[in-house]
Amino acid sequence: MKEFGIYTGLRAGLFAVCLGVLWLALHSWLSIWPIALLALIVSAILSIFVLRAARDRLAGKIDTRAAKISSRLEQARSAEDDD
Repeated sequence: MKEFGIYTGLRAGLFAVCLGVLWLALHSWLSIWPIALLALIVSAILSIFVLRAARDRLAGKIDTRAAKISSRLEQARSAEDDD
């Protein structure tokens, strides 16, 4: 799924940007692990707002695929009932 790859890449990129900015700002006071944890938290919060459009496209694609699968399953069930 192309949308999944795009959304995952955007999330990783957002984390990398947050990590870079926080490392530049805090590396003299903190080691890398607390900075990475803080970057993870900040990027998760920012992704709610910044990546809304990409997340909505991914959700729409998943919903479409789930509807197709449900339709196929229902067709298979009705075909079995006819036998």
